[in-house]
Amino acid sequence: MSAENQGNPASTKKILESSPLSGIAVPLAIVIVGALIIFGVTKMLSSGKNHRDLIEEMNSKTFGNRWVAAYELSKFLASSKIPKEDMPWVIENLSKVYYESVDARTRNFVVLALGSLNNPLTLPVLNKALEDQDPQVKFNAVVTLGNMEKSSVIEWDKVEALLLQNEDPGLKQVALFAIASHQHPKAEELALPLLNSSEQTLRFAAATVLIHYKRNEAIPVLEEIAKLKYDKVAQGELNGAQVESLKFNLLENIEKSKWNEVLGLVTSLESNDTNVRVTTKAKLVLKVLKN
Repeated sequence: MSAENQGNPASTKKILESSPLSGIAVPLAIVIVGALIIFGVTKMLSSGKNHRDLIEEMNSKTFGNRWVAAYELSKFLASSKIPKEDMPWVIENLSKVYYESVDARTRNFVVLALGSLNNPLTLPVLNKALEDQDPQVKFNAVVTLGNMEKSSVIEWDKVEALLLQNEDPGLKQVALFAIASHQHPKAEELALPLLNSSEQTLRFAAATVLIHYKRNEAIPVLEEIAKLKYDKVAQGELNGAQVESLKFNLLENIEKSKWNEVLGLVTSLESNDTNVRVTTKAKLVLKVLKN
C-alpha cells in the first residue's frame, strides 16, 4: 500500500510537536502513523502474553506467521510501559528480528514497535530502515525518526535522499517534515524547490514549512491554500476537514512567525472564509500581527 493512502491527515501532528513548525498541517499523505497499532490497542489478540512472550514467539515462528506476533507486540508496546531494565533486551531482540526478516509486514511492525519505545537505542535499526525495499517500512521509519529528540543521531543523508530521489509523494512529505521538525540546516533549501511541485500536497507542505523562514516565494502557494473550498471537492483532493486543518495550521504558523508580509492573506481569511473556526483564528492572528 502506498504511503500516500494511509488515512486522515487531521489525525496526527506529533512529528512537529517540539518544533517551531509545530502548527504545520499534515497533508493528505501524512496520516496517523501506527494506525495499525492503535486499532485494538487495549486488547491483545493473544490474551495474557507479555512483551517477552511475544518476542520469543517472533523469534521461534516461521516467517509466514511471524508478522502476526510482530503485530501483536506492536500493539502491546503502544499500550503498555516496558520496564526500564527490559528495554535493552526488547530493542536487541526486535532489531534481530528486523535484520533477519524477509517479510516486509514483519519489518514494518518491528519499526512501529521500536517507534513506540522512543528510545535512542532504536536508532541504528530505524536509520537502516530508511533504506528498506518496502516503501511502507521507509515511511514509518521516517515518521518515527521525525518524532525522536532533536539530539538524536539521524542519518540525514538518507532522509534527504528520500526527499530528492524517490517519486512517492507520501515519502517526500514525511521526509520534508522530519527535516523541518528537527530544524535541519538544509530545511529551507530543500523546501524551496517543492513550491513548484505538480503534487498539490507537496506544494502545500513546502509553503507551510517556509512560513518559519518568511520566504516571499511561498506566498502564492499560501494564497492557493487560503482559496481552497470546503465542499464540492473532486475525488482524490483534500476534503473539508483536511482543508480546515490545513488553513488553521497555516494561521498558527503565521502567528508564531509574526510574518507581517502575509497580513493581507490573513485579513482575507478573516473576512471571506466560510469556516467559523478559521475566521476566528484569523481574527486572533491579525491582533498579533498588528501589535
